[in-house]
Amino acid sequence: MDEKQMRYTKGSNAALDQEFQNAVPYSKVKLGETTLFWRFGLRWYQMPLNQVQRVFRRVEQVVGRLCCGGQNFVIERLVLILKDGSEVVIHIGDDVQPAAEALLQALKDAHPELEYGVQK
Repeated sequence: MDEKQMRYTKGSNAALDQEFQNAVPYSKVKLGETTLFWRFGLRWYQMPLNQVQRVFRRVEQVVGRLCCGGQNFVIERLVLILKDGSEVVIHIGDDVQPAAEALLQALKDAHPELEYGVQK
């Protein structure tokens, strides 16, 4: 699925607009009943959960080096493996572990039909 197909445009679908308004926010991601929304830059994107096969969290630790020292950042991402085999990586936020864990748990509770975790 390409970027244009995933782009959410307010006003193009009344049912999707209603779901977006009722979706629960988790940092830069909102979980609706049937759709996952996320913000990247100035735009919102959406993915119907019926197109998703597997979901897992990816946690990356980044060392930020500045002129006066450094600071470590933890980048939380949600990875969606779609039924067509493609991968969508969603940035949940930086240093937002509680929100990322809550999002994954909410997905598991609302959509037990999906596979969770990294495939072995």
